[in-house]
Amino acid sequence: MKNHKKTNIPNKSQYYMYGNHAVLAAIQNKNRTIKQLYCLPKQAEEFKNKFNHLNIEIVQNDFITKQIGKNLPHQGVIALVDTVFKKNIEDLDFNEGKDRVAILDQISDPQNIGAIIRSAAAFGITKMILPSDNCPDENATIAKTACGCLELVQVAKVTNLKSAIEKLKKMNFWISGLDGKGQENMDNIIDVEKLAIIIGSEGKGMRRLTEKACDFLVRIPISSNVESLNASNAAGIIFYCLAGPKNNSE
Repeated sequence: MKNHKKTNIPNKSQYYMYGNHAVLAAIQNKNRTIKQLYCLPKQAEEFKNKFNHLNIEIVQNDFITKQIGKNLPHQGVIALVDTVFKKNIEDLDFNEGKDRVAILDQISDPQNIGAIIRSAAAFGITKMILPSDNCPDENATIAKTACGCLELVQVAKVTNLKSAIEKLKKMNFWISGLDGKGQENMDNIIDVEKLAIIIGSEGKGMRRLTEKACDFLVRIPISSNVESLNASNAAGIIFYCLAGPKNNSE
């Protein structure tokens, strides 16, 4: 443990992660590289006792707020980390039998993405695909909102979403789009062995070419008094249904 001397400047594949849940989960993820940990004095002692292998620097509050911005709930700890987002779906770990993949299209709000990642992890969906265009790179807001669950879900950010969907089809995945106009009920897709579910934004939905690539569209029945659900709320509902009654009762 040492006092801070100089600032590490993140490169394009790094960022400052903040908050206890996010940082603790990152430390425990064997696939995550922690470049440097910065803590206020009290938190430095706690982290040193738990993780004596880490390079911890003691800093003051003004250093932390300078790196991540003011009025953010950093809880006295930030970590300079390498991204764990992957660039190709081939880098994801697929299952031989029953398998599930979540695909996000036109969702640009990092808080929504973080919330969806948290819901995915909660219901055992461990793979997610994002498009590289109009979608943020892995960042502190996603990690903070996911509340540690970013370390539990493999995320691939791909250049061509249509191409990624075609690859999934060659791997025997059925592609289902979540859409208010869908003809399929959620009950009809629970038993599909290999399923990718596409979730679009609340306002725009899926892009036309993405929707065209779907094998079928599924809807969540909601009150006629409500136009639509927030993307993260819709994701939580569909993930819960896909997990099945056995997993949801545990």
